[in-house]
Order: sequence, then C-alpha cells, then structure tokens
Amino acid sequence: MGGAQKDLTITAVLARIVRGAAEQVEATAAAALADEPDGVHQHRVRVRRLRSVLAGFEDDLDARAAQRLRVLFAQWGSELGVVRDIEVRATVAEETLAEAGIDDPAVVRRLVDSERGAYTVAHARLVDLAREPRALERDRELREFVDALVVVEPERKAAPVLSDVLQAQTKRVLKAGRRLDESDEHYHDVRKAARRAKYVAEAVAEAAPGLWTDKVEALAAAGDDLHDALGDHRDGMLLARHARRQGALAARAGERSDAYDTIADLAQSAAEEKLAEVPKALRQLKDAASDLP
Repeated sequence: MGGAQKDLTITAVLARIVRGAAEQVEATAAAALADEPDGVHQHRVRVRRLRSVLAGFEDDLDARAAQRLRVLFAQWGSELGVVRDIEVRATVAEETLAEAGIDDPAVVRRLVDSERGAYTVAHARLVDLAREPRALERDRELREFVDALVVVEPERKAAPVLSDVLQAQTKRVLKAGRRLDESDEHYHDVRKAARRAKYVAEAVAEAAPGLWTDKVEALAAAGDDLHDALGDHRDGMLLARHARRQGALAARAGERSDAYDTIADLAQSAAEEKLAEVPKALRQLKDAASDLP
C-alpha cells in the first residue's frame, strides 16, 4: 500500500464512494424511464449499489439519514424490479424456447408475448411513479445527504475502516452460506449478501485505488460470481414453475401442453447446474478476505 493511500482519511474515501454512487443513480434514471436498451437494468444496478454502500458504511455515516435513504430507494428499487423481472422472464423464456427448438405460436404467446405485453404496462406505471412528488422528494433527500455528508470520526485513517467493512461483508456472506439448504429464502439471503459485498468492494476499489488491489478485486469477483449464479438459478426456477402453470392452462384450453414440460425441464436443469458454482465462489470469497489487514 502506497504512502498516499496510508494518508487517506475515511471522510475522503466515503465522499468519493457516496457521491459516486449517487451520481450514477441520477445519470442512469433518464435511460431507464425512456426505456432505452438495458436502461431499466442499469438504473436498478446503480440503485442497488447506492443502497449497498449506505448499508455497508452505515456505522460510519449519519445512520438515521442513511437508513431513510435505503428505505426510500428500496421502494424505488422494488418498482424497478417488477419491470426488470418481467423483462428477464421474457428473455429467458425466449432463449429456452430457441434451445429446445420450439416455435409453436401458442407457446410463444403464453411464455414470451404475454410477458412483453406485461412489460409495456409495467414500464408505463414506472414512468408515472417517477413523476410523483415522493420521487422528487427522494432525489432531493439524496442530494442533500451527499452535499452535507456526515462522517463519524472524520479524521480516522481510511485503511483500517475499509478493512473492517470488507471483512464484515465477507462474514455476512459466509454466515448466510452456512445456512444454505434447498429453500428459496436461504438462496435469496446469500444472493443479497453477495451483492452487497460485491458493490462495497467495487466502491472501495474505485475510491481508494491501489489499496490491497488484488484482494479487493478478488472479493468483488467472488461476490459477482455468487450473485450471478444464484440469480441465474432463480430465473431458471421461476421459468420452470411458470412453464408448468402455463402448460396446465394450455391443456385446459385444449392446446398441446407437452412443450411446456420440455421447457420446464430444461429451465430447471440449467438452474440446478448453477448451484454447483456456489461452493467455489464462497471459498474464493473467504480466501480473498483472509489476508486483509
């Protein structure tokens, strides 16, 4: 670690982290509301990152104000999630249909076209929500929080604080990992913890370049691998369940239903394969944090 990094205060680092996260939220909002390609996804990622760094550094910030922002942006993130989840369901269904070589118009209508229609409705609602007074208030509170950033013991050296935060996030992931069984709830807990660890590590890497570079990058990469594997598992299982429900409805409507079983089996198999990546990613996360001071 270079001398410049040793002299960094926690205030300097947190100012970069919080301001950067807030600016990214603001910068991606327009594309999301205009429904530009990948716009909703990218804005949702930035909202999640903001909430993650506010949570990860909550003990070092104005805890009450940080918690309020987390709640406000959790509500907005949930609305973004509704839209994004529909988009993902349609995409995963389309890809699985192609993999299976199924082009039956009735199946496409039930699994893909209906989702595209639902996406249009959900996105229009998102635009309406963004115009409401509470949205303007949320954005105003974020700007005020950044401009008047309050840091606990502001002259502390950054390195020990950052090390403690990274270690805490790693422990949170590993604790969730020890509870893993086959329940959706516990998979979700690991995925959330891994996402926060990833975003906190990425924020540290950007705000304090050169500070334990390899270890911090490894933490971020392991968190990303965990989050992606469990996210893909979730998406596959949701498609499998949806396909089976639609197959039952198709049968009742007098349509052929065998294709839905094929799709469900493919989606579930792909989802289960993703779980094989989880133990390795957990080990990599633990190893990356082990040498932090």
